[in-house]
Amino acid sequence: MAAARHPRGAVKSPLGLALALAAALMAVLALLHWAGVGLQLLLALAIGCGLLTWMFPWYGVRLLDAVILFLRGRYWAAEEGRFHSFGGVPLQIEDDGRHVWLDGPGLQRVLGRREPEDVLAARLAGQWRRNPGGTLMLRVDGVVQHLADMPGRNDPRVQKLRRYLEREVLFPAQQRRQRR
Repeated sequence: MAAARHPRGAVKSPLGLALALAAALMAVLALLHWAGVGLQLLLALAIGCGLLTWMFPWYGVRLLDAVILFLRGRYWAAEEGRFHSFGGVPLQIEDDGRHVWLDGPGLQRVLGRREPEDVLAARLAGQWRRNPGGTLMLRVDGVVQHLADMPGRNDPRVQKLRRYLEREVLFPAQQRRQRR
């Protein structure tokens, strides 16, 4: 299987990156072994790291925390900014660059309603679509408008949901578009 490549030639897949790093490390270690200083350098580094860890444990812990935080950030970078939840109910939010979309089943779970998707889509005429998985997706700006006009709009949960969608979904999306 060929590794996916970036337009500049950099390897994008984790396997390709790991193989490239392993090859580079192997080349450096082979060069050190050929020069005859590999074992001495390895022992000096091990003793130096051990002494530093013994003398200054706080720095070792801070370094380990920084490495863990960096690795966690790299691992979750693809999901950053995509997870939303309201009242313990996960919401699927998609931003296609023009509009922000919210999954209909998630909205119904938050509102505690059970109605056919066709009814929900009819309430937001022209502001819905189906994603590739077949889930009903609703434009968030249309949902906010619907929540402001619907019967029961004065219910505290509906008002909180409307504010959440405005502040945590629509406003950040608008800021991202302005920065582009």
